[in-house]
Amino acid sequence: MTLIILLFSSVSSFAQQKMISGRVVDGSDNSTLPSVSIKVKGTQKTTSTDVNGKYEISVADNDVLIFTYIGFQVQEVPVAGKTVLNIVLQSSNQQMQEVVVVGYGSQKKSDITGAVSTVSMEKATAIPTTNVAEMLRGQAAGVQVTLGSARPGGTSNIQIRGRNSIRGGNDPLVVLDGFPIENINDVNPEDIASIEVLKDASAQAIYGARASNGVILITTRKGATGKMTVGISSYFTAQRLTKNFDLYNAEEFAQFRREAKRTNNPDGSYSTDEVNFGGSAQAPEYINFKAGNYVNWEDAVLRDTWLSSNTVSLSGGTDNTKIFTSATYFNQSGLIPSSAYKRGSFRFNIDQKINDRASIEANINIATDKQRRESANLDFITISPFTGPYDLNGNLVRNVAGANASSSTINPLWNIRESDNEIKNNFYNLNLVGNYKFSENFSYKLNTLFSRKFADEGTYLSKLHSAGVTPNGSATLANVLREEFLVENILNYKTEINEIHKLDFTFVQSINQRNTSRTLMTGTGFGNDLLGFDGITNALNFKTTRAEEQYRLSSFLGRARYNLMDKYLLTLTARRDGASVFAENKKWGFFPAASVAWQMHRENFLKDVKVIDQLKFRASYGAVGNQSLNPYTTLGVVDANPYIFGGVIVGGNLPGTVLPNPNLTWETSTTFNAGFDFGLFGNRITGSMEYYNTQTTDLLADISLGGTSGFSSTITNGAASKNKGIELLLTGQLIRNSKMNWSVTGTFARNTNEIVKTGIVDVNGKPKDDLGRSRYVGRPINIIRTMVFDGIFQTDAEALASAQGSKGGTVTPFQSLATLYAGAIRLKDVNGDGIINDQDNVIIGTDPKWFGSISTNFEYKGFELLADLYIVEGATRYNPYLASFNEGGTFQSVRNGIKVDYWTPERPSNKYPRPNYNNAPSNITALGIADASYVRLRTLSLGYSLPSSLINKAGVSNAKIYLTGTNLFTITDYKSYSPENNPNDFPDTKAFTLGLKVGF
Repeated sequence: MTLIILLFSSVSSFAQQKMISGRVVDGSDNSTLPSVSIKVKGTQKTTSTDVNGKYEISVADNDVLIFTYIGFQVQEVPVAGKTVLNIVLQSSNQQMQEVVVVGYGSQKKSDITGAVSTVSMEKATAIPTTNVAEMLRGQAAGVQVTLGSARPGGTSNIQIRGRNSIRGGNDPLVVLDGFPIENINDVNPEDIASIEVLKDASAQAIYGARASNGVILITTRKGATGKMTVGISSYFTAQRLTKNFDLYNAEEFAQFRREAKRTNNPDGSYSTDEVNFGGSAQAPEYINFKAGNYVNWEDAVLRDTWLSSNTVSLSGGTDNTKIFTSATYFNQSGLIPSSAYKRGSFRFNIDQKINDRASIEANINIATDKQRRESANLDFITISPFTGPYDLNGNLVRNVAGANASSSTINPLWNIRESDNEIKNNFYNLNLVGNYKFSENFSYKLNTLFSRKFADEGTYLSKLHSAGVTPNGSATLANVLREEFLVENILNYKTEINEIHKLDFTFVQSINQRNTSRTLMTGTGFGNDLLGFDGITNALNFKTTRAEEQYRLSSFLGRARYNLMDKYLLTLTARRDGASVFAENKKWGFFPAASVAWQMHRENFLKDVKVIDQLKFRASYGAVGNQSLNPYTTLGVVDANPYIFGGVIVGGNLPGTVLPNPNLTWETSTTFNAGFDFGLFGNRITGSMEYYNTQTTDLLADISLGGTSGFSSTITNGAASKNKGIELLLTGQLIRNSKMNWSVTGTFARNTNEIVKTGIVDVNGKPKDDLGRSRYVGRPINIIRTMVFDGIFQTDAEALASAQGSKGGTVTPFQSLATLYAGAIRLKDVNGDGIINDQDNVIIGTDPKWFGSISTNFEYKGFELLADLYIVEGATRYNPYLASFNEGGTFQSVRNGIKVDYWTPERPSNKYPRPNYNNAPSNITALGIADASYVRLRTLSLGYSLPSSLINKAGVSNAKIYLTGTNLFTITDYKSYSPENNPNDFPDTKAFTLGLKVGF
């Protein structure tokens, strides 16, 4: 604490303040420039010019002002001795001068030869969430984000340029401040300064074995020279359920039940309501039906909810000591009463200069969080509406009536009350860095990391819980400890020869180790429920298991970059990795890459073409690896199998079911990438185009073994895949003048992948389909194999005469004569042979044909409007709402379901079958295959920055208030809470946020 106080005191001395004013104009025509950003260097104090290009700001005499405006060169001007400072800005290619983070260093964007995308932090941080993955959605071409869990503290899945691996993971590597992290959501969004995405082999190869699925580089905020500044960021968000479907209300469900019962009456007549709703006058459903005692289960269980976030940060420093520190508290309640998430985080970043040659850095991140989760299925919304969670006296009931008096359904609110499920995490990252300059061109960097994360996961089901009754209460407690160590020695040498040749060499030696231990305790049979899972040792039946894993990676890498006359660029990269998960003779892999770039706009034949500001061609070719194996897989493991010998239990072991393969080696993905970067019309139009083609060989795949071997499966490197696509990024500065700024950005990505080898071959050695694992040669990795829905039979005669019926004198195995009637599902005869059989199955890829985004940013005076549309086209999913019993998709009316236009004799439909109480319609699965394409307004945000003339007198350097709407509307045919959200998933929400950012 004393050290921190001393550091603060060293940077908190305030010089005499004064007001400085002036006017900013365009150097090309002397017109005034509004909304020019003006910042006191090394602080968070900012202001901007008004509509007349004028500004005023409080400064110290030794301060430096930074003037920034889109499309113009950045100017840094000392204010010493001045009270009036007029500025003339000159136009520039801002994109070319921008410095971005790349692997093991940074580089001017104009000098980059690989495929690197920079995320707009202004757009990314408009999303109020702890889920950093969601902040990336739509921000970089080729980066696909899909919802993993919408619950508080939930996660999303990130894929960069589609899928390469079958068995191994397809998640990208996330690097925070130079070291790898396991979970991108361990980063506090408020601390992020920049995010870059490495997409091709040239950019990724510097990370070798860990980079086969792309790399996300995150840099946190750092201190800068200047006075100590204070920043406060706070927002409050209200959330509510979002969906695009309706369930049957009570009256509609009653008619649905009548029709389902009617289907089984030979004369086609309706049964009495007493028969329809329980079979007797005493049946609970019938009693509630007659009394009009109905319930909407969504309203009964789900609730509107909220979240809040509050952050305080300090930043400042001297020439020798620079610090940034922040503390954040995040609190979110969930739609389901038992769900919630709380998180507190603290960051302290310091950069200390020792002398002209040496400096040290420390990046410390500490966080703790607690997530409360539901412990029962989320299919409660389809419980019959002729039931309720409370009795007539308002008491919570355990069983609610099912379809008849002999069956029952557990009240979801009862299970919520009688359960506890929470996960607590405590973790910290300690990143220590040492820098030493041997000379102006030659430097050394030592990068170290110690990371420790402890998770405590506990679940308790009381004696009254539906799943805890038989064991008289049950508990599970898991403790997971993950530790990571990293040591990297980095040498960098730069030189320039005759101002024509620029050379840059980087050499790295790296050692990375991860240790994971897991202790799992289970217990059943409790005398009381007072202690919950904390009393697990009091269980009558108690068991503990323990697992330990260790993973090590040793790496050597080098990179050479050459720049000739700022026109011709070359990058060569090579990395050699050794991973402990492979056998002795297979541990090492070598991953080289090369890339070139040509800055054509600097050639004599283009430099006088005024319409072109930038035109750069890039091409790369290289390899990266994937070692997605669990430790000890190649060695083989044994399972504990106690046995009785001599009348006593003796400890014993038997091999597992997977045959170990000591010859397993790296998956290798080799990629060719070609791209164009361009800027036109004074950089009013900028963008890039990319094409890539990836071939992945030695692909890890599990294959089945014959029963005589004693093993059920093994893992081989016998599979292969290919993956290709295109990406487009286009930004237009539609308006950029003295009154307003308006820009529009669009991204587009199209990706296709297919399996070249499944890992098994036929008798001739040719690749063969693996039917048991749904892997097909020449087909995508993610698929659905299904019959094709082809409408509804309108008459009994049509059904019986169809390819599903007795046509040809046989009945196919896909339909019996008893289930062929008007209102039944018709399947498509795909091959046209007049018979429905296995040959009529089709294979459908589930990944989208393309996805993209359109975002716009509009600025006028102090107002800023941000909007973001996200588009997914051609995705396919299986929708249980239309095909599964618990989700009411079997048209039996035992449970409620999505309201659809189902078939009846009086109201024929060609989309949905006839309800049948006794049996689900045959081939109902085919009806559940649905198009999951959608267009969503993800973000709409309106902000206002208070004028500096109003707030500076109060000692406030900047203040912004904003209102943001998230997931405001979605256009889709997919009937669910979200096109990426199915039944039994935690429901997605729309959100409205009010926020404030203030700097002092």
